[in-house]
Amino acid sequence: MKRIFILLTSLLLSVTFLSCNKNKGEEVDGNGNGSGNGNEDIEVSYYNVLSDNKFMVEDYVDIVLSDFGNSLPQIASLKDVLVNTYVSTENKIKSETGIDNVKMGYRKVVYTYNTVAVDGSPIELSSAAFWSGYFENDSVWHDLSPDNICLLEHYTITSNDECPTQGNPLELLMTGNVLNIMPDYIGYGITRDMPHPYLNHDVCAQNSIDALPAAYSMFKDLSSADVDNDWKLIVIGASQGGANALAVHKYLDAHGDYADKWRFEYSFAAAGPHNPSLTIEKYLEDGKVAYPVALPFTINSMFDSYPDILGKYDVDDLFTDNYLKVKDSIDRMLLSKDYTAAEINNVFYEKVRLVEDENLADDEIYLTDIFSDVMFDKDSDFVNDLYKCLDKNDLTKGWTPRHPIKIFYSKGDRTVPYENSVAVYDAFGSDVVTVIETPDPVDHFMTCGLWMVKLFIEGL
Repeated sequence: MKRIFILLTSLLLSVTFLSCNKNKGEEVDGNGNGSGNGNEDIEVSYYNVLSDNKFMVEDYVDIVLSDFGNSLPQIASLKDVLVNTYVSTENKIKSETGIDNVKMGYRKVVYTYNTVAVDGSPIELSSAAFWSGYFENDSVWHDLSPDNICLLEHYTITSNDECPTQGNPLELLMTGNVLNIMPDYIGYGITRDMPHPYLNHDVCAQNSIDALPAAYSMFKDLSSADVDNDWKLIVIGASQGGANALAVHKYLDAHGDYADKWRFEYSFAAAGPHNPSLTIEKYLEDGKVAYPVALPFTINSMFDSYPDILGKYDVDDLFTDNYLKVKDSIDRMLLSKDYTAAEINNVFYEKVRLVEDENLADDEIYLTDIFSDVMFDKDSDFVNDLYKCLDKNDLTKGWTPRHPIKIFYSKGDRTVPYENSVAVYDAFGSDVVTVIETPDPVDHFMTCGLWMVKLFIEGL
């Protein structure tokens, strides 16, 4: 996350015309009135509000930047870039309303909603919804009409403090004047005591789909403004969020009436593990990995998600004796949601990595330090059944896209092999898929950062 932030800092400050970036908020009625009532076909859905907070944009930017400390000298300049994108909207509102003191802001509502657990049983999850508004004379709040609805899937996290309902999403500053809906995945927010079904794309997609009607009902009840009458639904995400965005797209295109009801427009996925089997195969082929926490995260999830297939095996058989010395500690760290991915990765580098040579970067570890011979045995029933579970989450098979897909990737990505993105294009073709490759090969975190910059500059 910090690497994404550093990249954003350097890139945003280098693009001098960003202060003139068109903010879609310019098109809203300064009195907070929408141009219609949205989509009346959407049924009222259960939700329960846990909190409702309003932030001035300047204060929210301060909160986001504080997560990275104040060590970077560009902090003040970056804050100016982010805040100044809203100046034209403030001026328009002042002109239309005659109010001298107008300050743009965000409203964040944390709510719960009904969905399903990994085993299909009913469960209540938490989610956050964000939309724009402004403060009159620093105190009186006015909601503004979002142009569109954005289902924003967050990237891989292992700490509960980073989830949408608890943290301060950086992506929120990149999407313009939309109703942003950001669900916590199972295992975060009010379900932090549960294991997260990492790369179980069907479950994560269903959970996100169920967050939509709850957020829409909540917005209609709480907001003084309507969603713009010609709004569309856009689904986006990076890294794990990119795969989840494509999984949501798959669900919507498999349920055409539902997609029509929600005016689904397109998905935009950056550097996602769209094919988990391919991802693991590329790791094994390369012989090393730069984000080792993803390995137990994925394997634990497959065991939790598919006990009918993997329940007969002992997961310890997949790992080296050296890794088994710390396996329980790493599993506890993952389940606790008290540790960031960087903190868990450091355990791999400090306790598991046995071999260091000139072919290994500081953030890499050889797979032979983690996996036993069993994992490399393609004739093993255990491994074949593991791949059977991973294949259930291959988003390049089993459906026909009916709406556009935009894919963003880099050939320098060491965390999520770029072949995942190429596989989407190969599966569905240029009539549906638009591929955007970074001009130069960059690593995973840089790829996600460039995707955010593209959103910021071009809008949704």
